Amino acid sequence: MLLFGTAGIPNSAKKDTFSGILRLRELNLDAMELEFVHGVKISHINAQKINTFANKNNISLSSHAPYYINLNSLEKEKIEASILRIIKTAEISHISGARNIVVHPGYYHNMDKLEVYNNIKNALKKVVQEIEKYNVVIRIETMGKISQFGSLEEVLNLSQDLGPKIMPCIDFAHLHARTIGKINSYNEFCKVIDDIQHKLGKEAIKDVHIHVSGIKYNEKGELHHLNFKESDFNYIDLIKALKDLEVEGMIICESPNLEEDALLLKNLYHN
Repeated sequence: MLLFGTAGIPNSAKKDTFSGILRLRELNLDAMELEFVHGVKISHINAQKINTFANKNNISLSSHAPYYINLNSLEKEKIEASILRIIKTAEISHISGARNIVVHPGYYHNMDKLEVYNNIKNALKKVVQEIEKYNVVIRIETMGKISQFGSLEEVLNLSQDLGPKIMPCIDFAHLHARTIGKINSYNEFCKVIDDIQHKLGKEAIKDVHIHVSGIKYNEKGELHHLNFKESDFNYIDLIKALKDLEVEGMIICESPNLEEDALLLKNLYHN
């Protein structure tokens, strides 16, 4: 079974987490990603309240770590600050009941890609040591710009090297933009899923965390997100591939219209 939800509070809800959860329940959606992208600014008490309220309304939660993370920064203190931001997100996510934590890992800075890989891997080793006590999984996201670390191969290799606390967040729109228009057919989507299973085992495709939206891109990759029907992204074949290959887990919609495209996907999947 796949759960469908929104990246943050639905557009049609009041702008607080509790209203967002209620609105998702009204819409018959299943999940919401807590957006800590500008910093983790909720208390332990409120995190526990969110956990209780989401459970009561049968809404599954994930979270997104702050954008201010670069595990390959040229400045050591920024790497250390990035590690602390991930650990803080893990602490609050654990209390909130948000098991999956999406992380943007960093940038290449025109460095050798193997060196970048090792820098990010070593930083994540420190994260793993600090979050063992929390019921969370760090989901390293496939990224949409070619200047960003986060190809499918890189993300899967990190999971293979550092799992089970480090797993992928597969953003299919980002993969489509990063490859300048490829990864947009049924067979290509199936190949991505097969690659996950080959590297990480069948259990990995029974516990996926997926981001998806429409997307605009150029020769450097991602420009910005779009609604599905304004984009060339082939969401219909993606859902068909996920269903045919019996993928399970959570799909978070990042289209600007959020709940509309999330519902579009859910209805497509079930119908």
